[in-house]
Amino acid sequence: MKVAVVGAGIIGSSVAYRLSEGGAEAVLIDGADPGSGTTSASFAWVNANNKLPREYFELNVAGMREHERLRDEMGGGWLHPTGNLIQPTDEEDLERRVERLRAWSYAAEMLTASTVNEKLEPEAVFPDPEASVAYFPEESWVNAPALTRALVQAAGRNGTRTLVGNAVEGIEVGGEGVTLRLEDGDTIRADAVVNATGAEAACVAEMVGRKLPLDVFRGLLVRVSVPGKPLVHLMHTPRVNARPDGQGYVLLHHDSVDARLADDFAGTEDPLCAELVERAHRVLPALAEAEIVEARFGLRPVPADGHSCVGALSGIPGYYEAVTHSGVTLGPLVGRLLAREILTGEVDPLIVPFRPDRFPQT
Repeated sequence: MKVAVVGAGIIGSSVAYRLSEGGAEAVLIDGADPGSGTTSASFAWVNANNKLPREYFELNVAGMREHERLRDEMGGGWLHPTGNLIQPTDEEDLERRVERLRAWSYAAEMLTASTVNEKLEPEAVFPDPEASVAYFPEESWVNAPALTRALVQAAGRNGTRTLVGNAVEGIEVGGEGVTLRLEDGDTIRADAVVNATGAEAACVAEMVGRKLPLDVFRGLLVRVSVPGKPLVHLMHTPRVNARPDGQGYVLLHHDSVDARLADDFAGTEDPLCAELVERAHRVLPALAEAEIVEARFGLRPVPADGHSCVGALSGIPGYYEAVTHSGVTLGPLVGRLLAREILTGEVDPLIVPFRPDRFPQT
C-alpha cells in the first residue's frame, strides 16, 4: 500500500513512521523542512491538564503515555519529564480542577508557594508564601523539532521517501486512489492521502472538496539565553508561562501576548518579545540577565469544536485527516492509531469521538 502524508510536522512524521513500520510505502511531503512550521512554534507542553470532556482527557493521557513508549522504543533526549507548576488566577477554579483530575487518577496536588520554593523552584518569586500553587509531577515538555527529525529519519530507514521544498498544489481522488500535484509540476500517485498540514489543513481539505471547519490562532514563543539554571519545571503563571529549553535557555509564552500579535510582527525586536521577558523577570529574577536569542511566530490550528479530527472521511475514499490542537501531546499517538486504521481498517476506541465525519459537509 502506498500512502502520501502531506505535512512533515510532528503529526505527519509520526504517521509516516508508523506506516513505514507497518510495511506501507510512505511518501512524506512538505513545502518546508520537517518540524519547521507549527511544530517549532509550540510550547510543547505534554499534558492532559484541562482537557474536557472525559473522552478528550483520556485521549491526551494516552498521548502522554505514548511519548514514554516512543522514548523507550527510539531513545533520544527529546522528552523532558520535569513536571509542571500552575500559579492560579482563580484559586477556587484551579482547586476544583485538581480535585477532578485526582478523581480521574491523574497526578495533581496543591502546594503552598513556600513549599514550591523549598522543594521545587527555589528561584521563583510568588506574591505570598502561603499562596496556592498546583503541581502536576507527570507532565513534561518535548523538543518537538528534534523528535520530528528523529521520526523522519526512522521512517527513512524503513523506506519512506521525504520530499521537502515542494508543496502540494492539488489532490484528485477517485476509485483508483489519489493523485497529488506538486508545485514543481511532478505528480505522485498513491492509494491514500493523509492531511496533516496543521494550519493549512483547511486549504488542503478544499483540494478534495472537503470543508474542514478550522480556527487558526497566532502564537509567539521567545527563547532567551540565561546564566545558570534558574528554572527546572514548566511553570504557568497569570502573566507568563516559562519552561527550560535546553542547557542555558528558557522559553517564554503567554496567551495574552498571543492575542495581540499582528501580521507585521518584527521578530526579536518586536516590543512583545521584550514584554514577555519583563514579565518573566518578575517571576524569575535570574532572568534580569536574559538575552533574547530567538522569536518563534507560528500559526496554531484548532478544529472548530476544539477537539482532534482524526481518521477517514466517509464521503471521500482514500482521504484521511490528522488535525488537532495539542499536536505535540497527541502527535505520536495519532500517528500510531491512524496508521493502524489506514493499514487494517481498525478504528481505536480512543479516536471514535473525534472522527472527521462529525463535521457535516455542506
